[in-house]
Amino acid sequence: MAAVGLVGVLLAVPGVAAADPQVRCTLSDPRLAEASGLVAGPGDGYEVVDDSGNPSTVYRLDDGCAVVGETAVSVQGRDVEDLARGADGSLWLADIGDNNRRRATVAILRVRPDGTTVTRLTYPDGAHDAESLLLPADHRPVIVTKDLGGRSGVYVAAEPVGGGGTGTLQRAGEVVVPGEAISTLGSGSYTGGAISADGRVVALRTYADAWLYPAPAGTATAEDVVGALRGAPVRVPLPGEVQGEAIAFAPDGTLLTTSETPSGQPAAPLHAVPDAVGLVGDGRAGSGAGAAPVPAATPAGEPARAGVPEPLRSIGLVLAVAVGAGLLVGVVALVRRRAG
Repeated sequence: MAAVGLVGVLLAVPGVAAADPQVRCTLSDPRLAEASGLVAGPGDGYEVVDDSGNPSTVYRLDDGCAVVGETAVSVQGRDVEDLARGADGSLWLADIGDNNRRRATVAILRVRPDGTTVTRLTYPDGAHDAESLLLPADHRPVIVTKDLGGRSGVYVAAEPVGGGGTGTLQRAGEVVVPGEAISTLGSGSYTGGAISADGRVVALRTYADAWLYPAPAGTATAEDVVGALRGAPVRVPLPGEVQGEAIAFAPDGTLLTTSETPSGQPAAPLHAVPDAVGLVGDGRAGSGAGAAPVPAATPAGEPARAGVPEPLRSIGLVLAVAVGAGLLVGVVALVRRRAG
């Protein structure tokens, strides 16, 4: 495999796209309460898979989010966290969840009418928890880990997968949520990924936002996907998704997202952002609405940045000042009471 350069770190904050997600329907069927992966179609509907050790069943939904069929998967995944559709119509289940970071391997399940194949993949640097799968045309999955603080690893399969067996992942660097965007709980953890049908936009989501990256070179290869993640994304806020993990594109460029339904909460909505692909402009990095300048990529071979990300340092400073001010007020009040 050709060397994959490290993903550049975004240093400026992009603007927010002028797009309000629309509710298309709600996932009221209790079988969808742990929805973690989503694809559009076939036809006018959707397909959804659950995580957290639930049966690796892909549920077919109509355009009103009612379950109208199931695709049974012969191999049980441990924690399926994302879903993609190949160009041939096959379903790719990303069995990559690992909350306790104990798994020796993760797995990609490819589901076709003639059966299911399992490819088990090994990280080069120990176990990681991940929920985001990006599937380029060369069938070398790109996995983005789920790390706190807005800084996550990007890993690429060394060889094409889908035929079964074993394989290895290679670290391609990291992708970072722009600083000031980490302002709400869950906004710094990547929970799902998707590539538009035309291959021109790569999307990652957190619990709070979708990030749309222009891919002017398309996404024929894993290197193309990694190259897109070096660019400046367009931010699309995703309010109303308490535990949002699923993201997909419809063939017409509409962005689709949905959430798990926590116990005792109303059924999760399926949101749509029409023509989301158009929000990134003509595909040139930085041409999207309010997009930030594109920084240079970190040179290959240079270690990824470590330590506490700047956004968290800033937040910590604010909290420290607030705590200090509170203590000062308390001391002043105590002195006044004693003086009185």
